[in-house]
Amino acid sequence: MNTYPRLFEIKESAILMPNILFRFDVPRENDKCVFIGEDCIINCQFIFESRDGCIKIGNRSFINGGTRLISRTQITIGNDVTIAWGCTIYDHDSHSLNWEARVEDMKQQLADYRSGNNMVLNKNWDTVNSKPITIEDKVWIGFDSVILKGVTIGEGAVVGAKSVVTKDVEPWTVVAGNPARVIKRIDQERK
Repeated sequence: MNTYPRLFEIKESAILMPNILFRFDVPRENDKCVFIGEDCIINCQFIFESRDGCIKIGNRSFINGGTRLISRTQITIGNDVTIAWGCTIYDHDSHSLNWEARVEDMKQQLADYRSGNNMVLNKNWDTVNSKPITIEDKVWIGFDSVILKGVTIGEGAVVGAKSVVTKDVEPWTVVAGNPARVIKRIDQERK
């Protein structure tokens, strides 16, 4: 982090665990792209595969080890959020749905690698679907879950372990499965 202080805004009371990783696959401009709020405990990987992407984490949130936040657009995580270990939160498809575009992508990756560059340095991101992810306040995401592009997880929702979330999750619901479906609603009196 000391190498790229211009990219980070991290509150002093946030705890960054020893296994945290910030990975920038391509050079970034001077814009801030990582925001971490007060009293957080963060032990995950922040992965930026393009020159774009932003990850914002609110206050008092806990993100456990083995979790990967992979951003090309934006991932926003609210206050008082708990994310268990081994989750993947991915705001893009990584590759085009068009097979011809994937072939061209592979050719470019090979050329970049063979010339000593990072494999995604010259990737054509115009062919890749990307949409921001929003995880609202008081959410709990169980271990090994996957949150895909464009999803909003509503306030107080719980995502069961090993779930794949492909669509928005209503506030104060429990979802689980692949794809994740509503299992029950959380009693507003007991929240």
